[in-house]
Amino acid sequence: MLELKRPPQNTRKEIIHVRRDGADLALHLWRPKNLKGAIFYFHGLQSHAGWLWEVGPQYANNDIALFVLDRRGSGISDGERNDIPDVDTVLGDYAAALATVRCIIGDEVPLQLFGHCLGGSFLAALMQHQDFDVPYDSAVFCSTWLGKLHATLSPEEREALAKETGTELWDAALKSTDFTDSVKYQHYIDNDDLAVRQLTRRSRATLLGLEKLYMEPERELPPVPMGYVSGLTDPIVDLDDAHKTFIEMTEGRGGIIKFPTNQHYLYYTDVRTSLVNWSSTYTLIPGLDHHG
Repeated sequence: MLELKRPPQNTRKEIIHVRRDGADLALHLWRPKNLKGAIFYFHGLQSHAGWLWEVGPQYANNDIALFVLDRRGSGISDGERNDIPDVDTVLGDYAAALATVRCIIGDEVPLQLFGHCLGGSFLAALMQHQDFDVPYDSAVFCSTWLGKLHATLSPEEREALAKETGTELWDAALKSTDFTDSVKYQHYIDNDDLAVRQLTRRSRATLLGLEKLYMEPERELPPVPMGYVSGLTDPIVDLDDAHKTFIEMTEGRGGIIKFPTNQHYLYYTDVRTSLVNWSSTYTLIPGLDHHG
């Protein structure tokens, strides 16, 4: 009888626990057999590493290791749900995870930092944080409204928000239909028990503090290639305002790339493979000019 065998997969899924300040943080890793580069992914508000179950193997097939940290209180990491801790704690978590990544991949493997949606704001803040010193080779912001609170709130409203300490929940009012037009992925998002859909009001004060780090920077960014990627339009993000902030933040050194979709979560659209291949190439050949 003929025995059919599945082709060997070029990936191994692992979960590494990063212990910090009494919490076990889950660092997910899709590791290729032939490691050539690595991407550290900052997830958004409601998502977590589980949303990358198809993307991780695709990156691994390109010889790129994909690391995703479930943010404190998100996914399967410890921490209070619906609450983002203070700026130093959350950025310290990311710095510790990235130090672990560097230990795993070594100093010579190119490392890209990739932030999606709210994750891009965490990424931008971390790059500006005085205590962050893990070397990286490129940075990509994907469908991120950089500086959203600064753009949508008046100075008086921002001043009031910065003082907020309440634990009442604020609803982000995110709709799965804004993320993807695929019924399969809409169903997954709507029924995801690990998704964070609301935040405490004090968490929004933390988000404002994160924005302030890169909207009012106190140090120069390293001269590494940086890109901003999105769809042609975005139902959640004001792309014109986001591009403006990105250009100012990178002092005009960054590239802007648009993929042919009008949805927010590119990995749940038809452009996923194109984005995986583009970001894989951008990881391996930092600085290569790409035009969308």
